[in-house]
Amino acid sequence: LGASTRLGCWLVAISAHDYTTLADAAPANMRARRACLCFGLVVVLVAGLTTDNHKLNAPRSALMPIVIVPGTGGSQLEARLDKPSSPHWWCARQADWFRLWLDTKELLLDALTQCWADNIRLMWNETAGAMQNAPGVETRTPDFGGVSAFSELDPSLPLHASSYFRDLIAALEARGYVAGSSLLGAPYDFRYAPSSKVGRRFTADLRALLERAREASGRPALLLAHSYGCLLSLHFLQGQSAAWKAKHVAGFVSAGGPYGGSAHELVVLASGSNEGVATVHPLTIRHEQRTYESNHLMLPSPAVFGAAPLVTTPERTYAPTQYADFFADIGWRHGAQVYGQVRSLLRGFAPPGVPTHCVYAVGQRTERNYTYGRGWPDAQPERVGHGDGDGTVNVESAEVCRRWPGTNVTVLRGVAHMDIVKDGDFIAAVEALLADVGAPPAEGVRAERGSEIAV
Repeated sequence: LGASTRLGCWLVAISAHDYTTLADAAPANMRARRACLCFGLVVVLVAGLTTDNHKLNAPRSALMPIVIVPGTGGSQLEARLDKPSSPHWWCARQADWFRLWLDTKELLLDALTQCWADNIRLMWNETAGAMQNAPGVETRTPDFGGVSAFSELDPSLPLHASSYFRDLIAALEARGYVAGSSLLGAPYDFRYAPSSKVGRRFTADLRALLERAREASGRPALLLAHSYGCLLSLHFLQGQSAAWKAKHVAGFVSAGGPYGGSAHELVVLASGSNEGVATVHPLTIRHEQRTYESNHLMLPSPAVFGAAPLVTTPERTYAPTQYADFFADIGWRHGAQVYGQVRSLLRGFAPPGVPTHCVYAVGQRTERNYTYGRGWPDAQPERVGHGDGDGTVNVESAEVCRRWPGTNVTVLRGVAHMDIVKDGDFIAAVEALLADVGAPPAEGVRAERGSEIAV
């Protein structure tokens, strides 16, 4: 970049009087645009990550630990079977440890998908008043502390077709990060919410992992999460003391967090969703999708979506304030119980209490409301209304992070939800942040509250 371009980026990033987007200030050249984004992101984040409680005085050569928390469906899940029964004679009842999620072969034929759905579903324990694994199914998440469980979800697929965090991991490793040491992962069982026994164990494990990172490096870690992982991370941070966070968490990078929920969850629970996999019938997997606590936690929040109807049927409409009726009418008898356990987990969207950079995407047609015909709820919606978002998370949900004082916001344009952590600008911005975060901010430079870098 020429001197005038660098100066232009600098002035755009720090101006407190006439703050415009870097997209407007950047030249047409893509390389200049990306460098401008990275430079601006560093400027607005360095101040936040070097506050009085989060000063990073370690040598610049020392790597800041990174802990990654993936999204829902973003962690491999393994199972061992010793089931008393199965839905069909061809479904195995006994099996040693195998990859339950993701094994793409199980989704190619409906007969196999029925076996898979019976293995991965949860069931309501009336005595405990909570969800648990199906009888005879034991599950675990592999490689906690490492990154292999979310680098690729089905490593058997050719050409890295199921890659998730693979590109970001490769970029960080090229900078000297080592998986399991300076680059850490917190995969989890994405079916559960933090209120469950499994969720509470994950919270304890995440705390221990951050403490381990601090002890090994002498530095607090950067917590980086995507999608549902942002909700788990927010809930975790809300539950820690300010003193503990000051010691162990340098900052929080939130990518595509559905803080206010996603309208698509209404279809998941009502009719089932094959998420675009043509070989899977939505009704085959609807019950197992209904049993996930996480799907209830990601229902549209009344505090964000308001009281306007999101589902219309021939008989009536349903707004986010009417979930009890919604669950009863779709025939999901444990829905109200599960929703009641998870609805307040995010504590009214209280801030995380650490320097935060929130990244979300807009410019993709995103489902927002649904009209059903006479086949309700067993048929898919006849009409779908769309709004703005990343194709999965509605914009009003993603931008909840703007409510947190001091949060820096980056808006990616035209990037799909699952592509945010693969996006070149996102990866470059993370790299730039890590390269400069250990240095003190320039004289007089402070992060702009609620600032936006539009890409």
